[in-house]
Amino acid sequence: PPQQADLSPPTMTRLLVLVACALVSATAAAVSNKTHPSTLTGGKPNIVLFLTDDQDQMLGGSFPKKGGVTPMPKTESLMVDQGATATNWYIHTPICCPSRAELLTSRYFHNIKKVDECEAGYGKMPCCMHVQEHLVNNYTFAKPLKDAGYTVGMFGKYLNNCPEAPPPGYDVWLANGGGTYYSPEFSVSGLEWYGLKTGSWKGSKENYTTSVVGNASVAWINRVAGKGKPFFAYVAPKACHEPFLPAPWYAAYWDPSWPAHEPRPVSWNCSFESRKNHHHTIATEPLLSEKAAEFITTSFQNRWRTLMSVDDVIESVIGAVDKAGQLENTYFLYTSDHGFQLGEFNLPIDKRNAYEFDLRIHLLARGPGIKKGSDFPYLGTNVDVAPTILGLAGLTFGDVDGKSIVPLLMDTSATHELAPATKQYLATVSRNEVAANWRDSIFFEYYYVDYNSKCIPECHNIEDPSNNFISIRHLEGEFGNSLYTEYETSPTSNVTFTSPDFHEVYSMDNDEWQMNNVYHATDKSKLSALHKKLHMWYNCKGSTCP
Repeated sequence: PPQQADLSPPTMTRLLVLVACALVSATAAAVSNKTHPSTLTGGKPNIVLFLTDDQDQMLGGSFPKKGGVTPMPKTESLMVDQGATATNWYIHTPICCPSRAELLTSRYFHNIKKVDECEAGYGKMPCCMHVQEHLVNNYTFAKPLKDAGYTVGMFGKYLNNCPEAPPPGYDVWLANGGGTYYSPEFSVSGLEWYGLKTGSWKGSKENYTTSVVGNASVAWINRVAGKGKPFFAYVAPKACHEPFLPAPWYAAYWDPSWPAHEPRPVSWNCSFESRKNHHHTIATEPLLSEKAAEFITTSFQNRWRTLMSVDDVIESVIGAVDKAGQLENTYFLYTSDHGFQLGEFNLPIDKRNAYEFDLRIHLLARGPGIKKGSDFPYLGTNVDVAPTILGLAGLTFGDVDGKSIVPLLMDTSATHELAPATKQYLATVSRNEVAANWRDSIFFEYYYVDYNSKCIPECHNIEDPSNNFISIRHLEGEFGNSLYTEYETSPTSNVTFTSPDFHEVYSMDNDEWQMNNVYHATDKSKLSALHKKLHMWYNCKGSTCP
């Protein structure tokens, strides 16, 4: 692919790409071998979180990669090869705003919503797809980081209903609710030095959103890295959300090794007969037309093209940290807000479903003490990200719903690489105890947002009021490799799942694409046990959550 030129901040048209052959660490040149780079950051590590939008895992869009190819080779080299790849990572809610709110707060959906409030899916502030924003913005991981001495920057998509002023904890704020790929608009604070006044900024048609986010985050890291305080950078580009508009310099690119079209598993454009035992939305989908198939393939290709720009951002951010001599004192986490569908069960695009292709996502982690090229096999979700970030910083997050994976992520033979704050945190926990008591299941939760149809030209209904669900996922043990779901129809979020009207059970060992609902063939005692365990999850809060 063509490499992009370095452009000045006011232009912000293409992504700044640092020229470095193999990103060989500059740390050795900046400090002596006997001095840990955390001496320049108060004994604490820097942390960078990359979050993409709608980036699938099962369809080949992320990691572990499928078919030996990826639209993100730089990320593969810099994150996969240099760190850990989670092999069983999921989201809690397969739609944008709740998922992002859960990541920020380490709360499950039922703990950031209230019955009789925010009933409409697309309500105005303080509601965001049923999320109570006042239960989010004042309780994110940013505030304890700031209180502990971090300088905190937000660059990109925050929540779909994005506050104009930064919530507590953020020093720099270039944020929106996703916006547009071209001529993007952001709320701005703390970027006067970059030429952006506090308030709002709207780009021109030459400004590509991923480049704007990437250039601003790199410029900020250049300004703060290794200058006495640790930094946290939250980098969240719009890609690869619809309408899947790539940067002009990648719009016509397609590597010869890449597949000609999206994956087409057994669930792709499947028959009415094969879907008759699925929940209402799926059972009633029409077949995909030839025009719909062409639309799906174009969407697949352009999604990969938008991710090429994210690949540039990740390379540039890591390069900026390296240039500052802080690479050996910085953790990089990279994940998505949920998966995606591209023709599975005849759904052309989108998410919102209780199926593996919408629920399974990637998590990559790189940094001191994390073994290069390793796999992370433990079950986890986006709700575990915030306590993990704070654990890396040597902090805890109070009585939240998620768990820190830091004790499980670290190579016990490499503790000498850690910043003092991370060492102190690990001294308070036992890796063996954490591993022995780690959860054996994870929990999904979703509330119907709004009627959503894709007409190309035949109309495919993505969801309707039957699409409220709670689910529990096991990999092994008493319930085997399975997914159990309860649905309850309601046009609002006032759902308690006390009267489910449809159920699904899938045995994932031999039904990866969830074609065969075995609910009616499952032993009633097992169904009762699944129901009880699922509702334990649904009613949990804080330390009562597994």
